[in-house]
Amino acid sequence: MVRPDSLSALQIDALREVGGIGAGHAATALSQLVDRAIEITVPEIALLPVTEVPGVLGGQERVVAAAYSRLLGEISGSILFVAPESTALALMDNLHGREAGSTATFGHEEEALFIHVAYVLAAAYVAAIARMADLNVLPAPPQFALDMAGAILEIAVARIGMRADTALLVRTLFMSEETTIDATLFFLPDPESLAVILSRLGLA
Repeated sequence: MVRPDSLSALQIDALREVGGIGAGHAATALSQLVDRAIEITVPEIALLPVTEVPGVLGGQERVVAAAYSRLLGEISGSILFVAPESTALALMDNLHGREAGSTATFGHEEEALFIHVAYVLAAAYVAAIARMADLNVLPAPPQFALDMAGAILEIAVARIGMRADTALLVRTLFMSEETTIDATLFFLPDPESLAVILSRLGLA
């Protein structure tokens, strides 16, 4: 099993390249979805223990919006797209082309759009991993949760059987002419799957 502190600089660079390729594909898909230019950049990629994820999100009690999906295919794991509630609402305004602050709560429409964005991102990143590592894998349709950061991982374990020890953090900036939104995508491979990916990339 690959530990977060055991990756070489070359392995981290390879994972960062996968993240960058995935971001490009996701930006194209989101721009087509909202019919205007949305740029996505990945300023940070890091590997960390799953137990540190709530801290990255602002603490155990911070309310966040999350969409999580199980991976299906030759590797197993989960994808978690998450943002603080206020940031997620700002993202909804951005994608709808609304004035900032227009969306105050998550209704059915906002949940559906957030899930769709999560699926577009997950599919783009998973496709990048699959292509570069020659793997057959895709994400299942995501599920939505609005809860404290400390509870999100427990929900993922209960609903989709997440059992990862290690998280690949992909900080994701959504940029349009109006604003920049900062959210995070977590790739949570089940034990041994990250080693499989690195092996397929020739970096075991």
